[in-house]
Amino acid sequence: MKLTDKEMEVMVVLWDNARPMTASELMEVSEKRTWRDNSIYAILNTLIKKGAVALTDYKPTTTNNARAYSPVITSEEYTVSNIKSMMKTGVRIDIPTLVERLMDVEKE
Repeated sequence: MKLTDKEMEVMVVLWDNARPMTASELMEVSEKRTWRDNSIYAILNTLIKKGAVALTDYKPTTTNNARAYSPVITSEEYTVSNIKSMMKTGVRIDIPTLVERLMDVEKE
């Protein structure tokens, strides 16, 4: 599965908050978003179609119930699936070197 930059922004917010979130909550806590308010629903629908997000809850609001969304995959699962896709196309990845470099990034 390949996600666009805007889809990744939404996923990062969902992963970081680790709870079902409504579209309004996503817009509220997204500090560096590049998408407009009215495009959040299109992004969420695309993420549902890709199998990255699911409608998991309804939260009461002042006028009705808002849909709440949760990630279906973890950030680690997403990363591994992309590495696997690259390897299937013939890209050679030295796993020990990859892990070593990821550990270096974590130390920074």
